[in-house]
Amino acid sequence: MKNHIKSYAKRLIPKIYRERLNKIKPFVMSAYRDLRFKKLRKIVPPKPTVVNLLVNDTCNSRCQMCLIWKNKKSKEISPSELSIVLLDPLFSDIKYIGVSGGEPTLRSDLSEIFEVICTKKPKILGAGLITNGIIENSVRQKVLDCAEVCNSYDVDFNLMISLDGISEIHDVVRGRKGNFNTATSLLDFFHNETGINTSFGCTISASNALYVDELLDYAISKGIYGRFRVAEFIDRLYNAEQSQFIRAFDDVTSYHLGLFFFRLEHAFETDEIYKKTYRNIRKMLTEGKPRQIGCPYQSNAVVLASSGDLLYCSPKSPVLGNSLNESASNIYFQNLRTREAIIENDCSSCIHDYHESLTINELLNEKIFSRIRKNKYKCDLLISKSIKYSKIESLSYDFSNLNSQKVLILGWYGTETVGDKAILSTIVRNLRTRSIPPKTIYLSSLFPFISQWTIKEMELGEITIVETYTQNFDSVCAEVDEMVVGGGPLMDIEPLNHILYAFIQSAKYNSIARIEGCGLGPLSQPIYMQVVSEIFRLSNHITLRDRASTERCLNDFSIAPSDTVADPATYYVLEQREKLIQSMPPQGMGSTISCFLREWGKEYSLGLEQQEYELAKNKFEFQLAHLIAFVAQAKNLDVHLLPMHVFHVGGDDRVFNRSLARSIQSKLSRSSGLNNVSFAREPVSPFVILHNMFHSQLNICMRFHSVVFAENLDVPYFAIDYTSGGKIEAYLRDVGKLNRLISVHDIANGNWKEKMEILLSTG
Repeated sequence: MKNHIKSYAKRLIPKIYRERLNKIKPFVMSAYRDLRFKKLRKIVPPKPTVVNLLVNDTCNSRCQMCLIWKNKKSKEISPSELSIVLLDPLFSDIKYIGVSGGEPTLRSDLSEIFEVICTKKPKILGAGLITNGIIENSVRQKVLDCAEVCNSYDVDFNLMISLDGISEIHDVVRGRKGNFNTATSLLDFFHNETGINTSFGCTISASNALYVDELLDYAISKGIYGRFRVAEFIDRLYNAEQSQFIRAFDDVTSYHLGLFFFRLEHAFETDEIYKKTYRNIRKMLTEGKPRQIGCPYQSNAVVLASSGDLLYCSPKSPVLGNSLNESASNIYFQNLRTREAIIENDCSSCIHDYHESLTINELLNEKIFSRIRKNKYKCDLLISKSIKYSKIESLSYDFSNLNSQKVLILGWYGTETVGDKAILSTIVRNLRTRSIPPKTIYLSSLFPFISQWTIKEMELGEITIVETYTQNFDSVCAEVDEMVVGGGPLMDIEPLNHILYAFIQSAKYNSIARIEGCGLGPLSQPIYMQVVSEIFRLSNHITLRDRASTERCLNDFSIAPSDTVADPATYYVLEQREKLIQSMPPQGMGSTISCFLREWGKEYSLGLEQQEYELAKNKFEFQLAHLIAFVAQAKNLDVHLLPMHVFHVGGDDRVFNRSLARSIQSKLSRSSGLNNVSFAREPVSPFVILHNMFHSQLNICMRFHSVVFAENLDVPYFAIDYTSGGKIEAYLRDVGKLNRLISVHDIANGNWKEKMEILLSTG
């Protein structure tokens, strides 16, 4: 009947109107959910639409974050009892039942439980099962049996297998040696050989927090889907005493997890509901914010335990009553004050991965905000506004004597690399050592949680972060006395627009706008060249970090910069070098080669077509691993891969390092090399980078600021030019060290051995 109605509606309603209706449908559905499950929740409490069915309270795992396994077998609701319970009017609106435990596959009658679920009236739409996959053959058969039952009743079925890490990491967390092998074997089987919707679930605790990226790499390589959650104190898991594992993260690990959940949101998950959950978890971990999303258990979900007990939720709900002894409806609706107390007292601190659809406000804000941002910051519109302002008078006096009370620092902050952190340290130091330092320093940040960590890590003191593209950013641009673009490149990327926007406001309100120690390029797209031209034109003072940038500024934009200066990061490096000279072991006497590498991006491939680029990239990575293995064996050194950047935006070097480490180790193993290859899992501070550089016998540098760091530390290094004659070559030409340069193309083509032998022989 439903399909007939849809078919009739298609014939009746013209296509153009159907398309318009489809566009507004998400907004209508979202508004309905908000009204029904939030606004009217207390007035007309809805029945549950989702049941979390716990079919047992025992487990054959030994998880660190759960103590169910300590329980002895107790009451387990039978299929016939479950059938009677589900007849209660409370369950008349149920659309989905998720089956878990304990470990549900320990039940011999599990398929009968699913028979009851699928024959329930009114019919449900879907059912799911979560398993630890320990007893491989038994789990395989029971899952197949349950899936067959669901299929026979035309009920959607899905399977989730617990997987908390790679190899021994998973086994340690789950307390069962060999469980990784059984779990992944089952994942492969159900994913590749059946039509069952299969995924994995990872619970993050203190034991596996630093290893979750490797699990995500594994999932991507296998093409399997999974979800990640943070272990929480959950009453039904009896884990109140497991505080050494649950939410036991130090500041660095919390930040690392914030980066990880950002990566999940932007590079793995596609469903907006789960993206929203990951966003919430990130903010709770890195910004200390309370839970910002709702939860189905606040309105339309319920827990039915194996004993027949009814609970509002697993984390904090007490047992409300037993559905085997009294009406589930009476239990549920007569205890609603208990649920409201949980919402008031516990929900704001709960990090458990209960999901919520996008609210109507979120949908509207996203649509409106994106439209406003597009219109306000569109590059061509900004250029047309900019040209209405006259050229700003250049300033040439000593900036240390400026008395600006409010200063805004602009740039690529909120995506900063280790080099950007060093630059920021110098910029802030220069401001604070003025004869009259500013009272307020603002930092414009594309992603504020990144900059919050930078300020803390670098001990920069009180700096007010302003999120770029917000009303607050607009207000600050209008009120400051001075703006400074603090280092980094002016290049072909859309966020150049916020710098031009700020400089237009500077011209409008007659504040100082200057550029301090920036570079130029890669910059070739006409629209961005126009943006940079206007930024230069509206600047009171310009200093650039290399002669090539200075010459291009004059030749392409007819503007003569005030000076060519050292990259601002230089001053931070020189300060730290004085400390390192006093440390042990002595300079260059460590037993490692330190590598500061990055993925070679297509934007640096000089216009290669995608297929050509991928071929060249694969050749480069193969030869790079061979080069590093060759040097390690020649000097009998271990290899340490360190990230200069750890954020998804801009390319997390740790992702590249993990892949490269496997390739290097493989080459060393084939040649019977005993050299160890290691990589950093956690974020690494600028000082740690400098410390490793200083003590290593050789540094292989690819990120631009790793070259700047190594040169100013005066340590042995060579540089890989991934910019094809861009900023790295320009820098090394300025310091007279072009002999330390080798190009990506020379490495990719295998033309590196002779150069390495010369470099190694000359130290």
